[in-house]
Amino acid sequence: MDFQYAIFDMDGTLLDSIPYWDRLVPRYLQEYGVQAEGNVNQEMAALSLPECGVWLKERFLLPRSAEEIVQELSERIGKNYAEDILPKKGVKEWLLSLQKKGVHMCVATASSAALGRPALERGGLLSCLDFLVDCQMAGAGKNSPAVYQLAAERLGARIFECVVVEDSSFALKTAKEAGFLTIGVYEASEPDQEAVKKYSDWYVQGFEELFTL
Repeated sequence: MDFQYAIFDMDGTLLDSIPYWDRLVPRYLQEYGVQAEGNVNQEMAALSLPECGVWLKERFLLPRSAEEIVQELSERIGKNYAEDILPKKGVKEWLLSLQKKGVHMCVATASSAALGRPALERGGLLSCLDFLVDCQMAGAGKNSPAVYQLAAERLGARIFECVVVEDSSFALKTAKEAGFLTIGVYEASEPDQEAVKKYSDWYVQGFEELFTL
């Protein structure tokens, strides 16, 4: 495995934050007397945070504006990023090893880069990263390659020189079809591991395996 540029997803890839997100929206909806059916988080997975606010407003007819919904959810998950959320096992060691090799790295997240920054810093990852971008900055969710293209542009790299590291099948599909190299990392919340494997140039159960590739 040889590359000079790496673009990392944040939630479920670098950070063990999915359990917090999984609880966030159902609990929020319950406050308005709404019992969400199905997997709401999976339905929102490809959306940027502002898009999630619009989707929740329209889907559940909440008595809040989309902007208010985003603000209220951000305040709650922001506390988790600041105090609770930790890196996934093996992440810090692999990022430090890439940094020693001179690999330039960044985050491209569907959630908020600003919200995630405290957790990345507290977990010792931020110093390995050149910058953070999110889907709001790119103007589209991860069903579009815009956020990865923005990251590559800011890295000063061509698309085929970059590896995108993701845990979700739809994001890997987006990146792969746009011409990026891809690494798929197992995350228990992703129901379609066969699709993760399909759209990954390399697939691992955990970051420890990346040392052997």
